[in-house]
Amino acid sequence: MPVTLTFLRRSHALALLAALWLSLQPAQAEPQRTPQQLIEKLDVEIRRILADPKATRTPDDAEHAAAEQISALVNSTPDHLSLTQPDIHGTTPLMLAVSSGYAQIVEALLVSPSVRLAINAPDEAGETPWMMASFAPTLTLVACQPGALTRERYVLLPPYLARMGYLLKNRGAALGVIVRALEAAGAEPQPEAARRAWLARCPNSSAELRGALAQDGDLLQTLVAHAIARQAEFNKTARQSVDSLPDFPPKGMRFITAGPEARALRVTPLLQIRDLPCVSRPLPTLKGNIRWSGEVVLMVVASTRAGVIEVADIDALKVSGRHEDDVVPYFRARILEALAGYECEGQHVFEQEFQFKID
Repeated sequence: MPVTLTFLRRSHALALLAALWLSLQPAQAEPQRTPQQLIEKLDVEIRRILADPKATRTPDDAEHAAAEQISALVNSTPDHLSLTQPDIHGTTPLMLAVSSGYAQIVEALLVSPSVRLAINAPDEAGETPWMMASFAPTLTLVACQPGALTRERYVLLPPYLARMGYLLKNRGAALGVIVRALEAAGAEPQPEAARRAWLARCPNSSAELRGALAQDGDLLQTLVAHAIARQAEFNKTARQSVDSLPDFPPKGMRFITAGPEARALRVTPLLQIRDLPCVSRPLPTLKGNIRWSGEVVLMVVASTRAGVIEVADIDALKVSGRHEDDVVPYFRARILEALAGYECEGQHVFEQEFQFKID
């Protein structure tokens, strides 16, 4: 079909010719993602797959596709900088893959000589990939943060539990694969250092668990077994009587500002929510007949991992109007419901202010 040109004023004609020229050019390919970006995108993709009963892809399919892209990079440029480049906290792509339980990606990365050369290099907190593998953070959240098992905080757990079930479907086989792959590539097992690092990560952990960790034993198995047992106990209590569950975490418990993120916050500023790569970020929705007027301002400091908000500290900055006891808990609950819907790429700690004003 011939292209018909209408002669317009010179400026218009040039613009039309430029548009025509651009339309005839081949489409520009999407910029290739770095290994870190591939892993962070995969986190959200797997969350969505697990939440969709009609999904045609499995989490294994998604991970395999990301691993293939990383393998292609390793094959073409074995020492490409992006394979080992850490973020501001010293976290490398290998550490991200280990923390998320991505065995296929770990194996793809370990083909690179530069990745193997830096396999025992620690991050800013002194943790190595082998140590992170022994923490299994995407499986052991409730061991580290038992305050998550409360009626108020449970709303954050469903996406995490879906991921936990996926990782445990073969009795946690991926975790064993990761540890063995790291050791075969030259990782130095450091069980005592790993135990100390986990205890520093998790000051809210129970005295029972801390006592168990003081004995000789496999850190990974102990943490996973404890997390599964705590979750099963919580679920059993919920089935018998929801009212028997604790309403809130212990008074004064801090989820983030008492953990390793606090150390990071002392040297780097908190991310603002606008700077966070989130695919979904719903707003709080008010429920019920609110017989109250005034203003409430709450500050949230939250952490993301594997596409979900794991934990959050929520503090009241301002409460005006009638000071009813249930005002702040009501708005905290609405914020937590919204945070449960956040789908964010990467491991970050961010702050976000929420202001509610009702006349």
